[in-house]
Amino acid sequence: MSCCGHRRAQQRNMSSAFVHELVAPRASASRFPMGRAYFEYVGQTAITAVGSVTGRQYRFATPGVPIAVDARDRWSLARVPLLREIR
Repeated sequence: MSCCGHRRAQQRNMSSAFVHELVAPRASASRFPMGRAYFEYVGQTAITAVGSVTGRQYRFATPGVPIAVDARDRWSLARVPLLREIR
């Protein structure tokens, strides 16, 4: 007999895996141990991108709002259409 408890635990972990850190002064260094890069979405709606190195999900809920991402995910996010790195 199967149990759906594992599925609920996965959903719980997935929903807490979203990283939505707006550009703010002195964000926690432990959250991004290898540094940060900043991206903004230039499309019309919202988008969620997944970093290929860390597996983190980055939610760009509003176009034009800078979001801090782990520097290790920089190259994979740079390949996402309508995401632009801010330097």
